[in-house]
Amino acid sequence: MSGSVQFHVPEVRLGKLLREPGGKPVAEAMRDASAGLEGLRAECLTALAQTLEQAERVVGNSTGTFDPDVVSEIYKIISASVGAPSACGLQSIDTMLISLSDLLDFLQVNQTWESNAVAVHLRAFRLLLHTEGARDGAGGEAILQGLRQVSQRFARPT
Repeated sequence: MSGSVQFHVPEVRLGKLLREPGGKPVAEAMRDASAGLEGLRAECLTALAQTLEQAERVVGNSTGTFDPDVVSEIYKIISASVGAPSACGLQSIDTMLISLSDLLDFLQVNQTWESNAVAVHLRAFRLLLHTEGARDGAGGEAILQGLRQVSQRFARPT
């Protein structure tokens, strides 16, 4: 196998475009991005409301005792939404989803059911949907603080 080897290096146009004058000013680009996120926020809140309704339906149909299928189904519903709220500027809801996922994981591993702890998280989910919709950051932080206390209680070794 003999012959000449040629390397082809494609031109990187992004660097050239960045150095050329023109385009949107940074302030305008930031306003446009913020407006785009605002449009996603409403859709995200709607999707999260549906997630909450699904989780509440599963919990409502449960027997109130440990059922690995129920815990698994709620975990699947909740964990599927993790990350989406942060992308839409709804970090407090994402924090709550992670807390509830952690709680469900704990319950599954220990094969126990804590209906009050799950109910507190679902009620917090509902409150956060309303406070995020109303942009009440202080109310959301108070809710998250309460969830941290619930999570810490169940995180302690028994």
